[in-house]
Amino acid sequence: MFFLLLCAYAITFGIQHKVPFLHKKSQFTDKLLACTYCTGFHSGWITYLIDKGGIWLQSGNLEINVCELVLFAFASSMFSYMTDTLVRMMEKYAE
Repeated sequence: MFFLLLCAYAITFGIQHKVPFLHKKSQFTDKLLACTYCTGFHSGWITYLIDKGGIWLQSGNLEINVCELVLFAFASSMFSYMTDTLVRMMEKYAE
């Protein structure tokens, strides 16, 4: 579970900072990308589907639980927000 949360944060960070073609398309997209909690939510369901897709490729069995997907997305949003806040704090006081 922790590994999946780290993957979700990596996707969040990547979308927010490393994918320039998503920025400056619309006000809505810019506001979404500025919000780590929001982007973390979307990264969470993406991570969940990637994980389940990997299991499906190995076993041929695809079991997606919508409640589990939504709960993981919210856990990912909170984890991404907390991790991003911690990293910013560490960067600020590193000097």
